Amino acid sequence: MSFRVKAQQFGSKLSGMVIPNLGAFMAWGILTAVAIAIDSSTLKEFISPMLNYLLPLLIAFAAGKAVHDYRGGVIATVATMGAILGADVTMFIGAMILGPLSAWILKKFDEVIDGKIPTGFELLVNNFSVGIFGAVLAWLGYIGIGPLVSVVTDVLASGVDVLVKYHLLPLTAIFIEPSKILFLNNAIGQGILSPLGSTQLADYGKSVLYLLESNPGPGLGILLAYMIAGKGNTKGSAYGSGIIHFFGGIHEIYFPFVLMNPLLILPLIIGGIVGTFLFTFFSVGLIGVASPGSILTILMMSASGDHFKILITVLISAAITCLIAVPIVKRAKNNDAELTEAATKMEQLKGKKSSISSVFNAPEVKTVDFTNVSKIAYACDAGLGSSAMGANILQKKIKKAGIDDISVFHISISNLPTEADIIVTHHSLVERVEEKQPNTYCIAITDYSNDPEYGTLVNELVDTRKRIG
Repeated sequence: MSFRVKAQQFGSKLSGMVIPNLGAFMAWGILTAVAIAIDSSTLKEFISPMLNYLLPLLIAFAAGKAVHDYRGGVIATVATMGAILGADVTMFIGAMILGPLSAWILKKFDEVIDGKIPTGFELLVNNFSVGIFGAVLAWLGYIGIGPLVSVVTDVLASGVDVLVKYHLLPLTAIFIEPSKILFLNNAIGQGILSPLGSTQLADYGKSVLYLLESNPGPGLGILLAYMIAGKGNTKGSAYGSGIIHFFGGIHEIYFPFVLMNPLLILPLIIGGIVGTFLFTFFSVGLIGVASPGSILTILMMSASGDHFKILITVLISAAITCLIAVPIVKRAKNNDAELTEAATKMEQLKGKKSSISSVFNAPEVKTVDFTNVSKIAYACDAGLGSSAMGANILQKKIKKAGIDDISVFHISISNLPTEADIIVTHHSLVERVEEKQPNTYCIAITDYSNDPEYGTLVNELVDTRKRIG
């Protein structure tokens, strides 16, 4: 397994801890914004406890539950409480470490004693194991993990302060923009920028770091360039992709357009540099994580008084990217075959099948018996953004065809295997899906919104039902 795929899987695990709790992050952000706007002492009482206790504990529970179901979530929460009390910074990183670690330890203990517990003592042993291991790990978190993470976070935060002080933060776009195309955005956003952003929140009440990876401006600029200078299906796909990217916050939608013309990484980087420079110049920031990276989410999480400046900066970064990208797009062929090949390449880079790729490509379809199909799983990295959109589109197409007994649901790859007759996923995610659930028929797509495979699948389902009468 390549380093890139390992990094993608690591980023997927990090996002699996944070993304299920984004509603809580938004609730905290809304309360914080309103408290500051109306200067409410009552609402301000929510800010610190939710940031320092609720959000890290939710992250820990999600991480533990993913490793060892509900008991894993419980022990993860108990252990992380120790790290919270032993640190002087927000324990997002501590929760991401202790959460899965404590659940893994409990899981291994359960495997060792499986079948060896005397009849009638199961509940007692299960409760005591969580209690004892939880207490020990909470103490270790207090005396070890918490202080250690505090030191590491302070060092990283000092590094960010140096970048800001010497106006070097815009140069991070040199690494961030290409990394996004390689599907390392979760590792960067959830693993590095979000935890560091939480430290800035405590000092300044907002953080520009939340904007670095989530800025939709450069991606929008690429899609605008294709709207202006693209040809064939690439031009037509760019319009719908632009709406999905900018308002839906699904950045994966523009990745195949860049992979089709790798030179477009240059305008992406320049647009990112300009955007980050203006963010720092205007001293703007968000009060919480903006995920998905939709302009609507970003504006919702913008600090008081920063909304207009952030919107203008996003649009300027899009315009700069577009101006530089148009000549590159004009010189390229930009035909439908290239877009299909690029979508396939995107899947290879991602190391797994991707629901986005179905918007652009019709990959090879395996044979399958469609007679008894009742459940279709639409899988993506996080199981919320692109897969939710794709599942909704596919479900509507199936119902429009007059089929009411098939359900389409979205799911994270990390939550596979699942009960499903067919799995639909993006080309770049197929490898990971087949690794998790190798015996289930898998359909690879390249275009989330209008992939030809949708029509092929629906036609197969309809024809099968006609044949069996």
